Amino acid sequence: MNIKKAAMISCPKIICLAFLCLTIMMVSFLGGCSSDKAKKISEFKVGVIAVTSGELFRRGTYIVTAVRYAADIVNAEGGVDISGVKHKVVLYPVDSGGSPEIATRMALRLIEKDKVSVIIGGASSSVALAVAEVCEKKKVPFITPVASTNKLTAFKYSFRVSYTNSVQAAAIATFVSESLNRESVAVLYGADNPYSVELATLFKNNYEKNGGIIAAFENYPEGAREYAEQLKKIIATHPKILFLPNNTKKVQLQARQARKLGFKGIFLGSDSWDSVDLLRNDAFKNSYFTDHWFPGLPIPGDAEFEADFKKKNGVEATELEALTYDAAMSLFAAVKYVHSANPATIHDGLVDMPPYAGVTGTFDYNNNGDPDKDVFISHIKNGRVVLSDTIYVE
Repeated sequence: MNIKKAAMISCPKIICLAFLCLTIMMVSFLGGCSSDKAKKISEFKVGVIAVTSGELFRRGTYIVTAVRYAADIVNAEGGVDISGVKHKVVLYPVDSGGSPEIATRMALRLIEKDKVSVIIGGASSSVALAVAEVCEKKKVPFITPVASTNKLTAFKYSFRVSYTNSVQAAAIATFVSESLNRESVAVLYGADNPYSVELATLFKNNYEKNGGIIAAFENYPEGAREYAEQLKKIIATHPKILFLPNNTKKVQLQARQARKLGFKGIFLGSDSWDSVDLLRNDAFKNSYFTDHWFPGLPIPGDAEFEADFKKKNGVEATELEALTYDAAMSLFAAVKYVHSANPATIHDGLVDMPPYAGVTGTFDYNNNGDPDKDVFISHIKNGRVVLSDTIYVE
């Protein structure tokens, strides 16, 4: 009798216990789902458009490396802070192949499919302009570390860490006038390259305004590898300086051919030159070119950046990596400033936040995406690149 009663009493208890366990499991499951969902929400998506194939692949690699380096620093601290909630920075790198058409497709994919809040990249002006058009229509901020074309200024959703071609051209003209004795200059530029055409024309206008002489102003078609026709015309005018506002691959061919044809003067270059390649070429001894950054500059935080970058990447930072690092970190600062991952709000943050103290200098975007920055003139001397001059253009 007692045994039967005990069995009858224990049955409801077992049912209650089973129900309690089931409830706990359901709460845990729902909590897990909620946690997973929170993790997905707590991400900050960044698109990276860089040329990682073709003749400009090294520049694209610099951009990807630097954005990843910046993201790792932020993520090591828990992520970018948005209203007290840490959001992990997630990168979506794509290869533009150096093509504006491909860059356009990639930008659309990043915005519409991957839902990125911002895009960083554009190693060339033509690619940057293509991305800028997409970002303007979609109202997504775009930051380019190095594209200097003046045309980018018209896009309100586009920002840059570099100076513009107007600033660069004026600085080069000033340097030649004041430091190279206003010698006669010849120019060889790419007729089908918007960056090259713009910078060559702006330099010509500035130099002539300064009283300088442009002895020759020659161009070549895209895809050319032989420049004898143009170089012979140039050398016939006996210039002391040859300005080559072209990318490094083309410049190396042009310099070698110019030397073979008898040019003994100074080569003058722009921010499209990559000193890593030029130092291997004897033709560039005693050449000058513009830079956006220079190792060892007395800028707060620069020494720490250089040391840490080398420690984590095994190589010294390049100019483009320093610029890209500043692009990424100024972006994260803007996100924190406005407490939002919304693209339009981030745009407002980039415009309204206080000047950003970066490793390439302190800058703000002046309501038009163009920072006020110094132009550094580098000199290839004794197998090294040394700082020759610093010019500020008002």
